[in-house]
Amino acid sequence: MTDDPSVQHPAPSAPGPDPHRDEPAGTVDGAAVDGNIHVGYWDGPTDERTLDQATDRLTDLVAGRLAAAPGRRLLDVGCGTGRPALRIARATGVQVAAISVSAEDIVLARARAEAAGLADRVDFRYADACALPFEDASFDGAWAIESMMHIPDRTAALTEIARTLRPGSPLVVTDVLLRSPVTGEAAETVRRTCRAFRSPSLPEPAELRAALDRAGLEVVEFQDVGDHVRRTYQAFADAFAEVAPAADDPHYEFFAFTRSLPRFGELPQVGYAFVVARRR
Repeated sequence: MTDDPSVQHPAPSAPGPDPHRDEPAGTVDGAAVDGNIHVGYWDGPTDERTLDQATDRLTDLVAGRLAAAPGRRLLDVGCGTGRPALRIARATGVQVAAISVSAEDIVLARARAEAAGLADRVDFRYADACALPFEDASFDGAWAIESMMHIPDRTAALTEIARTLRPGSPLVVTDVLLRSPVTGEAAETVRRTCRAFRSPSLPEPAELRAALDRAGLEVVEFQDVGDHVRRTYQAFADAFAEVAPAADDPHYEFFAFTRSLPRFGELPQVGYAFVVARRR
Protein backbone atom coordinates (compact mmCIF):
# COMPACT_ATOMS: atom_id res chain seq x y z
CA MET A 1 0.00 0.00 0.00
CA THR A 2 1.07 3.61 -0.61
CA ASP A 3 0.23 6.64 1.48
CA ASP A 4 -0.65 8.79 -1.52
CA PRO A 5 -2.31 7.71 -4.78
CA SER A 6 -0.23 10.26 -6.66
CA VAL A 7 3.09 8.63 -5.73
CA GLN A 8 3.02 5.62 -8.05
CA HIS A 9 1.81 4.77 -11.54
CA PRO A 10 2.36 7.28 -14.36
CA ALA A 11 -0.74 9.18 -15.40
CA PRO A 12 -1.94 8.97 -18.99
CA SER A 13 -1.16 11.90 -21.24
CA ALA A 14 -3.66 14.70 -21.42
CA PRO A 15 -6.29 14.54 -24.16
CA GLY A 16 -7.04 17.21 -26.68
CA PRO A 17 -9.78 19.81 -26.22
CA ASP A 18 -13.15 18.59 -24.99
CA PRO A 19 -15.18 17.88 -28.13
CA HIS A 20 -18.60 18.76 -26.70
CA ARG A 21 -18.62 22.12 -24.93
CA ASP A 22 -21.67 23.74 -26.56
CA GLU A 23 -24.29 22.53 -24.08
CA PRO A 24 -26.20 25.29 -22.23
CA ALA A 25 -24.71 26.03 -18.82
CA GLY A 26 -26.94 24.45 -16.24
CA THR A 27 -27.66 21.19 -18.01
CA VAL A 28 -26.97 18.03 -16.07
CA ASP A 29 -23.92 17.65 -18.32
CA GLY A 30 -22.12 20.14 -16.10
CA ALA A 31 -20.77 22.41 -18.83
CA ALA A 32 -19.84 24.90 -16.11
CA VAL A 33 -17.21 22.43 -14.90
CA ASP A 34 -16.18 21.18 -18.35
CA GLY A 35 -18.20 17.97 -18.12
CA ASN A 36 -16.45 16.45 -15.08
CA ILE A 37 -18.94 16.13 -12.26
CA HIS A 38 -16.63 14.56 -9.72
CA VAL A 39 -14.05 15.86 -7.26
CA GLY A 40 -10.67 17.19 -8.21
CA TYR A 41 -7.37 16.03 -6.76
CA TRP A 42 -4.68 18.52 -5.75
CA ASP A 43 -1.25 17.27 -4.65
CA GLY A 44 -0.99 19.88 -1.89
CA PRO A 45 -1.58 23.51 -0.88
CA THR A 46 0.81 24.86 -3.52
CA ASP A 47 -0.76 22.86 -6.38
CA GLU A 48 -2.14 25.48 -8.78
CA ARG A 49 -4.26 23.20 -10.96
CA THR A 50 -7.63 24.57 -12.04
CA LEU A 51 -10.77 22.61 -11.15
CA ASP A 52 -10.86 21.11 -14.66
CA GLN A 53 -7.23 20.02 -14.39
CA ALA A 54 -7.74 18.62 -10.89
CA THR A 55 -10.77 16.56 -11.90
CA ASP A 56 -8.79 15.13 -14.80
CA ARG A 57 -5.99 14.44 -12.32
CA LEU A 58 -8.30 12.20 -10.29
CA THR A 59 -9.27 10.33 -13.47
CA ASP A 60 -5.59 9.85 -14.28
CA LEU A 61 -4.88 8.45 -10.80
CA VAL A 62 -7.72 5.96 -11.28
CA ALA A 63 -6.36 4.97 -14.70
CA GLY A 64 -2.92 4.41 -13.21
CA ARG A 65 -4.28 1.75 -10.87
CA LEU A 66 -6.04 -0.13 -13.69
CA ALA A 67 -2.93 -1.18 -15.61
CA ALA A 68 -4.77 0.10 -18.67
CA ALA A 69 -3.15 -0.89 -21.97
CA PRO A 70 -4.17 -1.55 -25.58
CA GLY A 71 -6.16 -4.77 -25.92
CA ARG A 72 -7.60 -4.62 -22.41
CA ARG A 73 -11.33 -4.21 -21.76
CA LEU A 74 -12.48 -2.05 -18.85
CA LEU A 75 -15.83 -1.26 -17.24
CA ASP A 76 -16.89 2.22 -16.09
CA VAL A 77 -19.71 1.97 -13.53
CA GLY A 78 -21.61 5.23 -13.33
CA CYS A 79 -20.07 6.97 -16.34
CA GLY A 80 -21.89 10.30 -16.17
CA THR A 81 -21.57 12.10 -19.48
CA GLY A 82 -18.46 10.18 -20.39
CA ARG A 83 -15.43 12.38 -19.94
CA PRO A 84 -13.41 9.97 -17.71
CA ALA A 85 -14.11 6.97 -19.98
CA LEU A 86 -13.13 8.92 -23.09
CA ARG A 87 -10.01 10.31 -21.45
CA ILE A 88 -8.82 6.88 -20.33
CA ALA A 89 -9.63 5.25 -23.68
CA ARG A 90 -7.83 7.96 -25.63
CA ALA A 91 -4.75 7.93 -23.42
CA THR A 92 -4.29 4.18 -23.02
CA GLY A 93 -5.86 2.47 -26.03
CA VAL A 94 -8.26 0.33 -23.98
CA GLN A 95 -11.79 -0.67 -24.90
CA VAL A 96 -14.36 0.65 -22.41
CA ALA A 97 -17.93 -0.38 -21.67
CA ALA A 98 -19.57 2.39 -19.64
CA ILE A 99 -22.96 2.38 -17.93
CA SER A 100 -25.34 4.85 -16.33
CA VAL A 101 -28.94 4.82 -15.12
CA SER A 102 -29.42 8.28 -16.64
CA ALA A 103 -30.67 8.09 -20.22
CA GLU A 104 -29.86 11.80 -20.59
CA ASP A 105 -26.24 11.17 -19.62
CA ILE A 106 -25.93 8.31 -22.09
CA VAL A 107 -27.17 10.50 -24.96
CA LEU A 108 -24.62 13.19 -24.09
CA ALA A 109 -21.83 10.63 -23.60
CA ARG A 110 -22.47 9.03 -26.98
CA ALA A 111 -22.36 12.47 -28.61
CA ARG A 112 -19.02 13.13 -26.93
CA ALA A 113 -17.68 9.78 -28.15
CA GLU A 114 -18.73 10.48 -31.74
CA ALA A 115 -17.20 13.97 -31.66
CA ALA A 116 -13.97 12.58 -30.22
CA GLY A 117 -13.74 9.78 -32.79
CA LEU A 118 -13.90 7.16 -30.03
CA ALA A 119 -17.33 5.63 -30.60
CA ASP A 120 -15.68 2.40 -31.76
CA ARG A 121 -13.75 2.05 -28.49
CA VAL A 122 -16.15 3.36 -25.84
CA ASP A 123 -19.60 1.78 -25.62
CA PHE A 124 -22.04 3.80 -23.49
CA ARG A 125 -25.10 1.87 -22.30
CA TYR A 126 -28.11 2.48 -20.11
CA ALA A 127 -27.80 -0.19 -17.42
CA ASP A 128 -28.14 -0.80 -13.69
CA ALA A 129 -24.97 -1.59 -11.70
CA CYS A 130 -26.92 -4.24 -9.80
CA ALA A 131 -27.87 -6.07 -13.02
CA LEU A 132 -24.99 -5.65 -15.46
CA PRO A 133 -25.62 -6.81 -19.05
CA PHE A 134 -22.19 -8.42 -19.38
CA GLU A 135 -20.88 -11.98 -19.21
CA ASP A 136 -18.92 -13.38 -16.29
CA ALA A 137 -15.18 -12.62 -16.26
CA SER A 138 -15.38 -10.38 -19.33
CA PHE A 139 -13.36 -7.37 -18.08
CA ASP A 140 -9.71 -6.79 -17.22
CA GLY A 141 -10.58 -4.05 -14.75
CA ALA A 142 -13.30 -1.65 -13.64
CA TRP A 143 -13.74 1.67 -11.95
CA ALA A 144 -16.54 3.50 -10.15
CA ILE A 145 -16.01 7.22 -9.60
CA GLU A 146 -18.60 8.54 -7.14
CA SER A 147 -21.26 6.02 -8.07
CA MET A 148 -21.42 3.90 -4.90
CA MET A 149 -22.85 6.86 -2.99
CA HIS A 150 -25.92 6.72 -5.25
CA ILE A 151 -26.60 2.98 -4.88
CA PRO A 152 -28.76 1.74 -1.98
CA ASP A 153 -27.44 -1.85 -2.07
CA ARG A 154 -23.69 -1.41 -2.46
CA THR A 155 -22.93 -5.05 -1.78
CA ALA A 156 -25.21 -6.11 -4.64
CA ALA A 157 -23.55 -3.66 -7.04
CA LEU A 158 -20.03 -4.66 -6.02
CA THR A 159 -20.95 -8.35 -6.32
CA GLU A 160 -22.16 -7.74 -9.87
CA ILE A 161 -19.02 -5.83 -10.77
CA ALA A 162 -16.87 -8.61 -9.32
CA ARG A 163 -18.80 -11.18 -11.36
CA THR A 164 -17.78 -9.43 -14.59
CA LEU A 165 -14.10 -9.20 -13.66
CA ARG A 166 -11.51 -11.80 -14.51
CA PRO A 167 -9.81 -13.26 -11.41
CA GLY A 168 -7.10 -10.95 -10.13
CA SER A 169 -8.43 -7.95 -12.05
CA PRO A 170 -8.58 -4.57 -10.28
CA LEU A 171 -11.56 -2.47 -9.29
CA VAL A 172 -10.92 1.17 -8.37
CA VAL A 173 -13.58 2.89 -6.28
CA THR A 174 -13.43 6.58 -5.40
CA ASP A 175 -16.22 8.15 -3.40
CA VAL A 176 -17.26 10.62 -0.76
CA LEU A 177 -17.37 8.99 2.66
CA LEU A 178 -18.13 9.79 6.28
CA ARG A 179 -15.09 9.30 8.48
CA SER A 180 -17.32 9.09 11.54
CA PRO A 181 -21.02 9.54 12.40
CA VAL A 182 -22.47 13.04 12.40
CA THR A 183 -24.99 14.65 14.72
CA GLY A 184 -26.85 17.93 15.05
CA GLU A 185 -26.22 20.62 12.43
CA ALA A 186 -23.56 18.52 10.71
CA ALA A 187 -26.05 15.67 10.29
CA GLU A 188 -28.56 18.05 8.72
CA THR A 189 -25.90 19.31 6.29
CA VAL A 190 -25.10 15.74 5.30
CA ARG A 191 -28.80 14.92 4.86
CA ARG A 192 -29.31 17.94 2.60
CA THR A 193 -26.24 16.97 0.58
CA CYS A 194 -27.49 13.43 0.13
CA ARG A 195 -30.90 14.70 -0.95
CA ALA A 196 -29.39 17.10 -3.51
CA PHE A 197 -27.12 14.40 -4.92
CA ARG A 198 -29.83 11.72 -4.77
CA SER A 199 -27.75 9.58 -2.46
CA PRO A 200 -29.41 7.26 0.08
CA SER A 201 -26.46 7.78 2.43
CA LEU A 202 -22.71 8.29 2.47
CA PRO A 203 -20.73 5.14 3.29
CA GLU A 204 -18.42 4.91 6.27
CA PRO A 205 -15.06 3.15 5.83
CA ALA A 206 -16.10 -0.02 7.69
CA GLU A 207 -19.27 -0.32 5.60
CA LEU A 208 -17.39 0.04 2.33
CA ARG A 209 -14.73 -2.47 3.37
CA ALA A 210 -17.40 -4.97 4.44
CA ALA A 211 -19.31 -4.58 1.17
CA LEU A 212 -16.14 -5.19 -0.85
CA ASP A 213 -15.32 -8.28 1.19
CA ARG A 214 -18.82 -9.73 0.82
CA ALA A 215 -18.58 -9.15 -2.93
CA GLY A 216 -15.48 -11.33 -3.15
CA LEU A 217 -13.07 -8.45 -3.60
CA GLU A 218 -9.77 -8.21 -1.75
CA VAL A 219 -8.82 -4.68 -0.69
CA VAL A 220 -5.21 -3.91 -1.59
CA GLU A 221 -5.31 -0.15 -1.06
CA PHE A 222 -7.72 1.93 1.02
CA GLN A 223 -6.98 5.58 1.52
CA ASP A 224 -8.89 8.59 2.74
CA VAL A 225 -7.66 11.41 0.46
CA GLY A 226 -10.22 13.92 1.70
CA ASP A 227 -7.62 16.63 2.25
CA HIS A 228 -6.51 16.36 -1.39
CA VAL A 229 -10.04 16.86 -2.76
CA ARG A 230 -11.54 19.33 -0.26
CA ARG A 231 -10.87 22.32 -2.52
CA THR A 232 -13.48 20.92 -4.91
CA TYR A 233 -16.49 22.00 -2.88
CA GLN A 234 -15.72 25.72 -3.01
CA ALA A 235 -14.61 25.41 -6.63
CA PHE A 236 -17.91 23.78 -7.61
CA ALA A 237 -19.86 26.48 -5.79
CA ASP A 238 -17.95 29.12 -7.72
CA ALA A 239 -18.37 27.31 -11.05
CA PHE A 240 -22.14 27.08 -10.67
CA ALA A 241 -22.62 30.51 -9.08
CA GLU A 242 -24.18 32.00 -12.21
CA VAL A 243 -26.52 29.07 -12.90
CA ALA A 244 -30.12 30.00 -12.15
CA PRO A 245 -32.36 27.01 -12.97
CA ALA A 246 -36.12 27.33 -13.23
CA ALA A 247 -38.13 25.95 -10.33
CA ASP A 248 -39.45 23.14 -12.55
CA ASP A 249 -35.96 22.08 -13.69
CA PRO A 250 -35.51 18.41 -12.64
CA HIS A 251 -32.03 19.33 -11.40
CA TYR A 252 -33.17 22.43 -9.51
CA GLU A 253 -32.30 21.06 -6.08
CA PHE A 254 -28.79 20.11 -7.19
CA PHE A 255 -27.99 23.50 -8.68
CA ALA A 256 -29.58 25.37 -5.77
CA PHE A 257 -27.59 23.29 -3.30
CA THR A 258 -24.20 23.96 -4.89
CA ARG A 259 -24.05 27.23 -2.94
CA SER A 260 -23.99 25.15 0.26
CA LEU A 261 -21.24 22.78 -0.87
CA PRO A 262 -18.44 24.68 0.92
CA ARG A 263 -20.21 24.16 4.25
CA PHE A 264 -20.41 20.43 3.54
CA GLY A 265 -16.78 20.30 2.48
CA GLU A 266 -15.62 21.97 5.69
CA LEU A 267 -17.06 19.21 7.87
CA PRO A 268 -14.14 17.30 9.42
CA GLN A 269 -16.21 14.10 9.24
CA VAL A 270 -16.29 14.27 5.43
CA GLY A 271 -13.52 12.33 3.70
CA TYR A 272 -12.96 10.75 0.34
CA ALA A 273 -12.17 7.10 -0.32
CA PHE A 274 -9.61 6.01 -2.89
CA VAL A 275 -9.83 2.22 -2.96
CA VAL A 276 -8.18 -0.46 -5.06
CA ALA A 277 -9.51 -4.01 -4.77
CA ARG A 278 -9.00 -7.18 -6.77
CA ARG A 279 -11.32 -10.00 -7.60
CA ARG A 280 -10.32 -13.09 -5.65
